[in-house]
Amino acid sequence: MTDITVSCKAGKFSGIKKNNINLFYGIPYAKTLTNQTQWLPPERLNSEISLQAVNRGFSAPQTVYKESFLTDPSMPEESIDCLSLNIASKDVSANMPVMIWIHGGAYITGSSNSVVYDLDYLPLHEIVMVTINYRLGPFGFLKLDEVTNGQIKSTGNEGLMDQQLAIEWVRENINEFGGNPENITLFGESAGAWSVALQSSISPDGSLFSKAICQSGGMNAFFDIDRGNRWGELFIKTAHEKGFKINDLHNLDHRQITKISSQMKHTMIATGVWLSPEVGFAPIADGNFLALDPIKNFKNSSIRLIIGTTSDEYRLWSEFEPYYLNLDKENFYKRLEKIFKKDTVRKIADIYLGDLGDNQEGNKYKHALSNLMTDWTFGMHALDLLEQHQDKSYGYFFNEPSPLLDGRLGAYHASELPYVFGSANKKFFKDICSEYSDEISNFFQLSWSQFAKTGSPSSHLMDWEVYENNSSITYINSVPKIKTFKNKDRIKLLNESKLNF
Repeated sequence: MTDITVSCKAGKFSGIKKNNINLFYGIPYAKTLTNQTQWLPPERLNSEISLQAVNRGFSAPQTVYKESFLTDPSMPEESIDCLSLNIASKDVSANMPVMIWIHGGAYITGSSNSVVYDLDYLPLHEIVMVTINYRLGPFGFLKLDEVTNGQIKSTGNEGLMDQQLAIEWVRENINEFGGNPENITLFGESAGAWSVALQSSISPDGSLFSKAICQSGGMNAFFDIDRGNRWGELFIKTAHEKGFKINDLHNLDHRQITKISSQMKHTMIATGVWLSPEVGFAPIADGNFLALDPIKNFKNSSIRLIIGTTSDEYRLWSEFEPYYLNLDKENFYKRLEKIFKKDTVRKIADIYLGDLGDNQEGNKYKHALSNLMTDWTFGMHALDLLEQHQDKSYGYFFNEPSPLLDGRLGAYHASELPYVFGSANKKFFKDICSEYSDEISNFFQLSWSQFAKTGSPSSHLMDWEVYENNSSITYINSVPKIKTFKNKDRIKLLNESKLNF
């Protein structure tokens, strides 16, 4: 390891050199947050700093309902002082495209320092990679300004504001790290993809970044003001039940705040309807920071887009939750009747049960509903963006099954991440990734980095087609192919049949 020092507008940062990549960890992009500012917009640093950028920054406070096999125990300690970023660059004197990663975790968990987001490989493709932390859960996505009569001023968009400030920091300083500030690509997965999409609506003219990659997320995961206020009211009510008044909340440790949050379920404000998105904490389309209709705001954007899903997203939940494991015919139809117009339920059920074929083992209702929820939660919103942004968009469908649990999970939600970051052959991921991990990882990394460089993911491995060409998308597995998206018609049926809520 060799020390390397960079001076830029923000200050002087000393990093380390490892495997021919210059690494800078834990660089603050905003003023330190405190109990008194934790629910306010992030503030720019107004003076230069000097930092030994060799230690990973704090993780944002996590609201954990239950752990899964994806839980990363190696993440740094939690703190409200979490607004930092990491930079990986092969050559600080170059002028390379920049890729900014926004991590996922349902807006409540995750960290840029999770072990899966490896900094060792993508930068070898002649790009500068940046990974950012931002406020989560009750600190990043909780609207309290109205329900507390201004005693707590949070709008519910503080997490998006953090991301935006981080992007602005990168634009102002990345040149000294070998990056081109005029060629920035945002990419993210799950809540990170939702964030990338919403940032594209907030800055649709491409002035902050010109390209976006959304992995398993579209422009749907936000609340209107009414739902945001109802969620805020539930938070205050839950806090009161724990003995805390509004005035107490500024003085509570972040662990107490996230403990209150973990008592809340989005179904508590459902009042008998099926809420979408199926999350509790989310940004607010307030017509101020975030447009009332984000996708409409993005419609004529110049930003180029890659968006896609995994083939079995929902198996990450359906293969573990008792509801799915014990699902029978009666409850299968009851669930569909909560989501879709009554006169379409039978047709939808027949399609998803019929698509299973004769070789599907186990509970057919579980498998059918899991496939439907994959399309409903992820596929429908990816397709919506592809349809809206056809000539500037590339679609993909990742369908390489994981060997985990004897293949029961298929290509589950987030299963593409070890390939994208090159961590598939590392100890923690080797057993859950395909035997073709080298080939798949190379395809992802070459396609993503080419997109960052040129606006097209095409390379010597494959000529990608924009979506408007025959609704073509790229099926990514051990042998990638370009095909017409096979699930398009059934997803469109879901969209046309959904109840208004």
